[in-house]
Amino acid sequence: MSNSSRHATRLIVLGAVHQFQPVHGYFVRRELMTWHVDEWANMHAGSIYNALRTLKKDGYLLEDGTETEGNRPERTTYSVTEEGEVEFLRLLRQSIWNVEPFDTVSATMLVSFMYALSRKEIISALEHRLTEIDARIKTNGFNVADVAQSKTTPVYVREIFELSSARLQGEKQWTLTLLGRIKDGEYFFAGETPNMPDRRHSTRR
Repeated sequence: MSNSSRHATRLIVLGAVHQFQPVHGYFVRRELMTWHVDEWANMHAGSIYNALRTLKKDGYLLEDGTETEGNRPERTTYSVTEEGEVEFLRLLRQSIWNVEPFDTVSATMLVSFMYALSRKEIISALEHRLTEIDARIKTNGFNVADVAQSKTTPVYVREIFELSSARLQGEKQWTLTLLGRIKDGEYFFAGETPNMPDRRHSTRR
């Protein structure tokens, strides 16, 4: 597993426990599958359970105890430790303040866990991402020019950078729309009181 994949897995699993704690591993797996993490983060059941064990070993998760339901085996429940809270926010900020030119993982992380940060910080992060998106698109333009001047790089390699720029243009439009909604008061963030009942703190389905 690459460092970026490991970073994503740790953040997603730690964030899911943070959002629904106390929660057992089966619920975390089932919930994350509804987020389609297997598609956008290349995460599967095994990696989720491995991450839970590793995060506990590292001191970021605490085993609260066990719970049973009917004739099912006992399931260990987890919650985030104080160290885990710090690590969660560190990983989240590391992700949302950086734009990936070839995928949308960082943007998906942002909307998955933005509730944990203040509205002010999320607005700042989105505005920063817009600036970085423009910079990435400009960089792609220089990369295309380099391909055209190269005597060895196949000319069709330019399409890799054209695809990246097209994706970034789409992310830019999405970011502008999201930013507008947040500035208009949609969603709720750390330090705010939601206007509607919140599912985050219930593990019952």
